[in-house]
This record gives sequence, structure tokens and C-alpha cells, in this order.
Amino acid sequence: MQLENKKIIVTGGTRGIGAATVKLYVKEGAQVVFCGTNDVRGKETEERVNSLGFPGHATFINCNIASKEAVDAFFEKALQILGGLDVLANIAGVEANNAAENYTKENTEFLMDVNLYGTIYTNQAAYKVFKANGVEGSIINYASDVALSGMPNGAMYAASKAAVVGWTRSIAMEWGIESNVRSNCVNPTIRTEMYEQWLATVDPAVKKMHLEGLKRRYPIDGMMGDAERDCAPIMVFLASEGSRYINGQIFCVNGGATMVR
Repeated sequence: MQLENKKIIVTGGTRGIGAATVKLYVKEGAQVVFCGTNDVRGKETEERVNSLGFPGHATFINCNIASKEAVDAFFEKALQILGGLDVLANIAGVEANNAAENYTKENTEFLMDVNLYGTIYTNQAAYKVFKANGVEGSIINYASDVALSGMPNGAMYAASKAAVVGWTRSIAMEWGIESNVRSNCVNPTIRTEMYEQWLATVDPAVKKMHLEGLKRRYPIDGMMGDAERDCAPIMVFLASEGSRYINGQIFCVNGGATMVR
């Protein structure tokens, strides 16, 4: 077990990459508290993971990371359950599509509140615990490939994720120097439930053209990755002692679609 007795907080853990990460963390022996905003999905994930007989344990608590007050209250409850903290996996995020010329402060406020400020609030809360307890912890933030490549009709989403990359690299230096806390960023391209639903209902001609395009874009498998097989394992590595000397890096989990120097 790579994460035996590790105490981990996961945001956005109720479905997709987040749920896959919670599951693998528990399988590897971690004690996990995870959050999301949907109580039904959260409890379903908690019950499903804990029913598998893995050595770790998962607990769900509702939290909207866009609110600093909610984040602080969530961390307080999580720490009462965990008794400490070794790792923060900040996966929660939202997406919004719009023409670049139509973005306003008002219609992008929630996007920035969750993706950027939610990252800041959760990272600050985790670092406060690490620093107080002398823990050389790990912070894992989620950005996106579009932070590097851009996104037509998604400029503000791309901007919010680019800000996460900049924030992560900055705290990697600052908090690394201060407390040996390491901070890294994962940029995934993973098939989601929403994507699979769209693919199942789209016009066959459009689907064929789309799949042919994926083969050209993704060198490995010719398609986007799978959350459990392709993304959760890198999350285990970044939470483990095997990554103790890795800091300020971007991990593009995308089959080679984006290559970073």
C-alpha cells in the first residue's frame, strides 16, 4: 500500500476523476475526507467505496469551495475526522462556454470563484495545517490542457485554469522554501459522464468525424483517457513519498496531446 495511514482531503470527489481518486486512495490505505455540492452523489460515492473492503476509509462532507467560510468550516470538520493532514487533492472545478466577446464580470464570477478562488482557499487552509503541524505535505491542484493550448468559446475557463497553473508554481516556490511543502498541477484530458452522454446521442456522421479527429489529436489510444485507469494513478503517486522531490510541475495526462518542455 502506497498511502497507508495517509490523511487526505479531496475536493470534487463525488464523481468522475474525483470519485476515481477517492476510490484509489482508499484502496491504497488512506483515510480520506472528500467534498462536493451534491449530497446524493456524495453519499453514494462514500457508501460504494467503503463497501469494497479496502484498507482505507472515505467520508463525505458537503462543501462549495467557492466560499472561503465554507472551506474553512469543511477543513475544521475534516480535521476532526482525520486528526491531521498529509495531502490535499483539489479536483473540484466548473466549466462555462461563451464567445470571448460576450464574457462579463457577472457571467464569469462563479467560474473564477470555484476554479481560482476555490483553489486559493483550499490551498491556504491546507498549508495552514501543514505549517502548524510541521508536515511536509503535498498539494495537488487540477487545471486543464486548455490552460496551455487555449479554448475557443471557452476563453475564461482557459484563463481560470491558467491562473491555477501560475498559482501552483508560485506556491511551490514560496511554500517549498518555507516549509518543504510540495505543490504540483495535473492537466487532464479525461472522458467524463457528460462527454459519454453526448457521444451516445450525437448524429452518427458527427460522431464519426469527431472520433477520427481524436485519433489525430491523441497519440496514445486515439482518444481521451479514463479517470480510473489513467488519472487516479498519478494522483496516488503525487500523494506518496515517491514524489517527495517533485515540486512545481505540470503533469499533462492526455496521451501526448499537449507536450510541455
